[in-house]
Amino acid sequence: TLKGKIVDTAAKQPLALATVTIFKAADTALITYRLSNPDGEFRVPSLPFNTECRVVISFSGYAVYRKTFTLTQAEPQLDLATIAMTRDAASLDEVLVIAERPPVSVRKDTIEFNAESFKTLPAAFVEDLLKKLPGVEVASDGSIRVNGKKVSRIMVDGKEFFGNDPTMATRNLPANIIDKIQVSQDKEEKDLNPDKPESEIGQVINLKLKKAIKKGWFGKVYAGGGTESKYEAGGILNLFRDTMQVSILGFGNNINKAGFSMNDVRSLGGFDRSGINSIWMNQNGGLNVNGISFGGMGEGIVTSAGGGFNMNHVLKNGLTLNTQYFYGQSKSNIEAINNRQQFIGDSVLDTRTNRRGINENQNNRIAFSLRGKLDSLTRIEFKPSFTIGDQENAMLTDVKNIGNRTKTLSASDNNLRAELEDLNYNHSFMYLRSYRKKGRSLNITNNFNFGRNENDQFNIANNEYYNISDTVRTTLDQLRNRDQQNLSNTVNINYTEPISKEWSLRLGGSSNFVRSNDAISTFLRDMGSGKYEEYVDILSSDIKRSSWRNTISPGINWKNKSWNITATANLQFLNISNDFRKQNLKANQDYRYLLPGLNINYKQLYLNYSANIVPPSVTDIQPVPDNTNPLNIVYGNPDLKPTTNHSLSVNFFKSVPATSFFISHYSSVNLIQNAIIRNRTVNADGSQISIPQNVNGNFNLYSNLHVTRQFKLNPKFQFTAGMGYNVDFSRNYLIVNKRESYSENFNVRPAINAGLNWKDKIEWNINHSRGFGGTSYSNPAFSKLSYQSYGFNSELVVRWPKHIVWETNINYRNNPGLANGIQQEVTIWNAGVTALFLKDDRGQLKLSVFDLLDQNIQAYRTSFDNGFTDSQTSVLRQFWMLTFTYNIRNFKGGKVGGSQRNFFFF
Repeated sequence: TLKGKIVDTAAKQPLALATVTIFKAADTALITYRLSNPDGEFRVPSLPFNTECRVVISFSGYAVYRKTFTLTQAEPQLDLATIAMTRDAASLDEVLVIAERPPVSVRKDTIEFNAESFKTLPAAFVEDLLKKLPGVEVASDGSIRVNGKKVSRIMVDGKEFFGNDPTMATRNLPANIIDKIQVSQDKEEKDLNPDKPESEIGQVINLKLKKAIKKGWFGKVYAGGGTESKYEAGGILNLFRDTMQVSILGFGNNINKAGFSMNDVRSLGGFDRSGINSIWMNQNGGLNVNGISFGGMGEGIVTSAGGGFNMNHVLKNGLTLNTQYFYGQSKSNIEAINNRQQFIGDSVLDTRTNRRGINENQNNRIAFSLRGKLDSLTRIEFKPSFTIGDQENAMLTDVKNIGNRTKTLSASDNNLRAELEDLNYNHSFMYLRSYRKKGRSLNITNNFNFGRNENDQFNIANNEYYNISDTVRTTLDQLRNRDQQNLSNTVNINYTEPISKEWSLRLGGSSNFVRSNDAISTFLRDMGSGKYEEYVDILSSDIKRSSWRNTISPGINWKNKSWNITATANLQFLNISNDFRKQNLKANQDYRYLLPGLNINYKQLYLNYSANIVPPSVTDIQPVPDNTNPLNIVYGNPDLKPTTNHSLSVNFFKSVPATSFFISHYSSVNLIQNAIIRNRTVNADGSQISIPQNVNGNFNLYSNLHVTRQFKLNPKFQFTAGMGYNVDFSRNYLIVNKRESYSENFNVRPAINAGLNWKDKIEWNINHSRGFGGTSYSNPAFSKLSYQSYGFNSELVVRWPKHIVWETNINYRNNPGLANGIQQEVTIWNAGVTALFLKDDRGQLKLSVFDLLDQNIQAYRTSFDNGFTDSQTSVLRQFWMLTFTYNIRNFKGGKVGGSQRNFFFF
């Protein structure tokens, strides 16, 4: 053991986060490292005996301290006592680039990791390297947190790599081309949102490439086939020059690997315009938005393909031009069961839905980015993008409403065919001007979006209503054409003027214009011609909405060494004009709001209060009913008022780098005025009618805690343990059959995880979670509900003997109490073995099996106003796959095996 205390020579103050690195003196091979604690103290255990070692202590702005020593069984400890570091204006730590670079260094607001200090094995990606860094967490969906804070972007040599999707870099670039990994606050996000709380500002990881890589090319290709006609194929090629980066990729598979990134899907299909009600990702990185699968989700059996390129080029004037193009397509074969159970008084209504069909998507996206400095004080950025897509759905849906006496009340066979075309253009522009006077700045931004969505929906539905005396049968055969257009343009101006060293004034203003058109035309089929040409006036509508939102935001900021407080007063003028052209009705709404804002930051504690206004969507104010599901008719309400959200959030983070321990906590409370709910009427035959309505008294609370500790007992063995929880609580107003009640929904999900790594030859990771939830009501007419769930995952990777990699993964899920016919328990067991061959292990042949137990199914439970929804969807079942991969590179490689390394390209 080596220990000591590091202080400043002049002030005798302790130096926290100084890097203490131990090398072998003979060949400067890294043995281990530590960081000094807040008191400047350090302790380095598990050092080798009878080996000449060298300790190198570095701290930015100070001269480097070096000492050679040898420990023996007779004298196993060395106390260096107090080490006084001398200030060095020349920052001699930069010289360590040539000699002995510390593994971790802290320079102002940037943490820098030396990639060479964290070894990986053949074929490792950047994601594998990140998992080895202290304080870095990589989730199964590819999202990254550093010391508890999210990473919003990954740059390669300071340039964009396929947009803002981090996994494009982490799961495609090999680890051994990286020289440094730099982590800092996302200054661009802060500049664009100067009043955004620090806890919500993301971090940026910049991957600095080795000098040799900047004039070379590398990549990989792969192809595989398996049982049940399963296949996968693809490749990526990267070309790097000093002023240019070019990456080309393509892929295709029918094994439910995601065909789109999160960033792409948000802009495809008009989801950003129409509002995203539900986004969820599974552990394989699959994606589902508003119930539509974009690959990898288990929403049916998915075949997907895509390809594109990314180019960065530094122009002669120093500006960086980024160009991207991506084409993607997916086809989902869906078979799903859905059971919705409602409790009203002593009545129970089960709505059983079976869906069978195909969903096909095709999308093209092209984007550009021009960014850089006009001079030493002025920075600009312009980012336009254009998407075009089409979607075809063919779905057969059988619905039955069953009463609590197992009597069928109503039924419907609905044959749906839909054709959707989408067009979208958007751009963002930023102008940031700093001044000679420190703290003075001017920030101007513009965001523009235009989109058009055309949807032709054909429904042929045969419906039966079982009354006491007879059965009523109806038929719906109609075309519902919907044409939606949305234009939005926003300009923000923020000016900051320092008053003193601690005080500054802020003046902000914004203007937002929105124009929306929503035209619905409904036609019945003419029995003579067979064409949809009989216009239905009462089911057709045409709304034109325009709105202006102007905001003036004066504020004041005070900060010192530990505190940073900003208070704002936002005066907002909102004018909404709705023109119901079919009904020859116009309605204007004028509102004035005074919305306070407060940000408080004390060291690692952040508190934020804000309020915002959300007008009702055009869909919610449509005066004509949506009858495409005859058993569930949906109306709009033209009299809806805007919703006001009051939000209070607290974020705390504490990191102890010397012991690789960190804890993060986030909590938020939202109070909602004029919340929009659905007032529902459930008829005796089980059919339902709903209409939106404003209510007060809704609020929700969310809390999250995460604690992690990494133990490096010696350079060969690492152990990680963590625990945490997620808690949701909400209070919502509901109205069902004129019965009114508040519902209180509670859900808590504690989790623990652990992992060990021995010499990269054995990796074992396990995690376990449980979920508890329920709903209670203020009105006894509604029954109290409760539910729970279990989850367990274990992954083992063994790299022995040399050139052979064994891996296995077991995932267990249990949802007790699901409806009859829906599988509540499933164990998924996957395994594989990889043989490495050719020079530098460039060739890989992998034999893998998915779902060894042949019982994979997607089943889960969710709660709503007064009941549960149980869902089950057919997914991939057991298959075997043999895949060959060839790595195109001139470098020795890293690690093979483990989750997220099965040749992911997203």
